[in-house]
Amino acid sequence: MAIPYRVLPSFIIFLQRKREMKIRSLVVISISALLLTGCGSEMKHATTLTKPVAGEAAKGGGSYLDEMIPSDILSIPLFDQTGKTLTLDSLKGQYVVISNFLTSCQEICPMTTATMRSIGGVVSSSALKDKVKVLEISVDGERDNASRLAAYYDLYNDNTFSLASGMPSNLEKLWKYFGAPATKMEFAAKDKATLPVDWQTGKPGAYDMSHPDLVIVVGPDSHWKWLDLGNPNPGKATIPEKLKAFLSEDGLGNLAKPQEPSWSAEAVYSALHDLTGVAISQ
Repeated sequence: MAIPYRVLPSFIIFLQRKREMKIRSLVVISISALLLTGCGSEMKHATTLTKPVAGEAAKGGGSYLDEMIPSDILSIPLFDQTGKTLTLDSLKGQYVVISNFLTSCQEICPMTTATMRSIGGVVSSSALKDKVKVLEISVDGERDNASRLAAYYDLYNDNTFSLASGMPSNLEKLWKYFGAPATKMEFAAKDKATLPVDWQTGKPGAYDMSHPDLVIVVGPDSHWKWLDLGNPNPGKATIPEKLKAFLSEDGLGNLAKPQEPSWSAEAVYSALHDLTGVAISQ
């Protein structure tokens, strides 16, 4: 279950603001030092800088950052839908677009995957195809093993993006760092009786993972470069019929009209353009 952005726990919002304030302070200090030097050539360079500045709002939505990701986060072992092991460190040298999801979600995640599939398709046919990886990482290590990921991935019939999962403790550590920890919520008996059965097993679900929704970009230098919060807006992207039948009443409402605020594929394209200098669009 994804948490609507307007009711995100205050500590998550505080964490994101704290990070942005820290980075913004560093930018202010750097600019102040530059002004004190009085060096004309440096001032000219500062005014012609085209790269986004950490802490500023992105034109297409979200905010830019420039935070070095700690080595213990970069080295967290994950696996993809084929069972292949990966880490964020193993993706160094590429821009990585990352969102969070779980394959048992009945409210938001199928739309997240549809949006990430769209992004993967556009990136794969652009000049960034060898420079950008599109990756969804689960918040549900207990259920999302490689075979479950593969079955979910096959529903989308696309190979331009990837899914990943890991041990529950590793996923907890990863998403805690990115400010989006997930909480396990057991279903009450009455809820089990009213929710659609699982798309793969045909059985009622036992629990959900409550989590805020976000999309981020990690740079080739393993720095956290960009963040947008909110529900995914898939636009014209469609979800598989099997997952559409799996959506709860709230999920069908989100499919028809995503809650605001939301993030979109266009916001990701805009961020990648600013970060790489390469324009891409759907």
